[in-house]
Amino acid sequence: IHNRRSRFAVTTQTPFDRLSDRFNRNIYNSPKGQIRLALLQQDLSALLSTPAQLILDAGGGQGQLASWCAQQGHQLVLCDMSATMLEEAQQLARAANLQAQFEFIHSPIEDFCQQDTRQFDLILCHAVLEWVTDPKTLLESLEQRLKPGGKLSLMFYNRHSIVLRNALRGNFRKALSPNLDGDGTGLTPINPCDPQQIEALLEGLNLQIESRAGVRCFYDYLPLPVRKNYSFEDILELECRFRQQPPYIEMARYIHLIVRKPNTLN
Repeated sequence: IHNRRSRFAVTTQTPFDRLSDRFNRNIYNSPKGQIRLALLQQDLSALLSTPAQLILDAGGGQGQLASWCAQQGHQLVLCDMSATMLEEAQQLARAANLQAQFEFIHSPIEDFCQQDTRQFDLILCHAVLEWVTDPKTLLESLEQRLKPGGKLSLMFYNRHSIVLRNALRGNFRKALSPNLDGDGTGLTPINPCDPQQIEALLEGLNLQIESRAGVRCFYDYLPLPVRKNYSFEDILELECRFRQQPPYIEMARYIHLIVRKPNTLN
């Protein structure tokens, strides 16, 4: 594995180093993480059907989706600011004998985009936008690294879902609060995204939205007995059936957009 940590070094511990175990336990190895992964794979399958592509996984975390992409025959550059998560991604690649298809970069993604001039066929940016204070700057950085005709797979935490979930739980004070941001110490993102604002930013960058889909339109709102009484396959079928239809997209925990950079500017 070619690791260029020394080039874009991050020397201080990040919140994601401290939260890595909680992400692994509460998201990646839980039904909610399994649903998220299955739906992303569904959305990306067509994009990965072409011959080997150079893919940037921006904030790739523990590498579950990147490893799946590598298994399809593609080359991956996985960039993450958490040394702990990056090491876990490396371990996953070694276990699957995928080392030759990976390059691991220890860096904030904005720094990487400024210092590495390569352009990518596909950029994955999943559950990252809601953890930065300036989504516009991050999207501008990713657009620069996307080759003309390339695709951006952008999944972000939906601000509206926080209101809905708290209302359904009877937590009206939180639902009515103007401040829905996390404090950085837990798994609630510091800057949950308004889908309309994100789409406006993409339009301003001349990026064309090709598809929209919700990720977990229902699961996060199901009472625990319902989750236990139905199989994973049943719940996944429910998610798949409605995830591209309004109003279900708008109530999803995450919104997943496939975005295309035009071959030439108009």
